[in-house]
Amino acid sequence: MGLMNYIYKFFGFEGDDVKVVKKKKEPKASYNLKVSQKLPDEIDGIKVFYPQKFDDCKDKIELLKKDTPFFIDFRGCNSFERNKILDYYHGVIDVLGASEEIVENDLYIFLPKNMEIDKEEK
Repeated sequence: MGLMNYIYKFFGFEGDDVKVVKKKKEPKASYNLKVSQKLPDEIDGIKVFYPQKFDDCKDKIELLKKDTPFFIDFRGCNSFERNKILDYYHGVIDVLGASEEIVENDLYIFLPKNMEIDKEEK
């Protein structure tokens, strides 16, 4: 009888063949967009991207190099991937002289250098 079986028996568990089985942790599901909900490809003529992981948006840097603004909607990302993407873009923004604006909670716009949003005063 092994040490663990002795401990289990001491605490009232019967039987000599008690095994500890670790349950597999289910990965946390990211926010799933409803299939019936049609997401826009463009907002005011500016492309919108919906990444789910970091690799989905590394190539979008070329748009900033070509002076093309774009939106990124992070609703399909978990917080780890979102932070990874934002850290990457913050480095690129510093190098290119570009900028970013938070439009809504999960919607960001990335602007090339010498471009800004005209904010209407209410």
